[in-house]
Amino acid sequence: MNQSLFTDIHVIVPVNVPNGSKKRLSSRLDANQRANLTITMLINVLTALKRSSSVSSVAVVCADLNVQSLVEEFGATFLWEGRRRGLNPALNFAMKEVPSDSSVLIIHADLPLLTHADVDNLVRRAGNCSLTLVPSKDGMGTNAILMRSPNMIRLAFGKRSFHRHEVYARKMKIPFRIINIPGVAFDIDNEQDFDELVKQSYNRQTRRLKRILEPEQAEMLPVLIKTG
Repeated sequence: MNQSLFTDIHVIVPVNVPNGSKKRLSSRLDANQRANLTITMLINVLTALKRSSSVSSVAVVCADLNVQSLVEEFGATFLWEGRRRGLNPALNFAMKEVPSDSSVLIIHADLPLLTHADVDNLVRRAGNCSLTLVPSKDGMGTNAILMRSPNMIRLAFGKRSFHRHEVYARKMKIPFRIINIPGVAFDIDNEQDFDELVKQSYNRQTRRLKRILEPEQAEMLPVLIKTG
């Protein structure tokens, strides 16, 4: 069993403006449903991070001030990026707030099946490696990066980001580890992802998701199931 050497982990969660998010689901969900889906997945991620024994602090970076009160309810710090900068600039903005002696975990907000056990598993399996990459389910994207210290590599989230992060790590001669964790890998980007979430809607993890939602948000999943 790997013994992680990460002891002070600061987590950064980037969140798109809910009202403008998940446009690739437009043929299935209206704008309000897409916003609710974004918020629901954020709640799940924040719950997992809050319950994780590996996390020291959490910051959410977003251009929507309406998200602030929700974020703070979970004991996380809200970082307002002002105008929408794009994912990588927003993360670089948030990184400036991380102490230089802290480790950093960047993890996406659209992970509906993430659990605290997944987060702890990620940190444990990182072991003593300075950099750990967790790919998305198709192996093309990067859903989480754990770094021993801030700004170890250039951030290149977006299309084929996993390959770019590997290339940057090799160029900088940074030892890195690749681990696969289903709860981290499963994100919602397109209709196929949404269909898979609907399929799993009554399994143990999604029932857990329903239990942690506020009453008005708990109504969302049944609505989404019907639209599927």
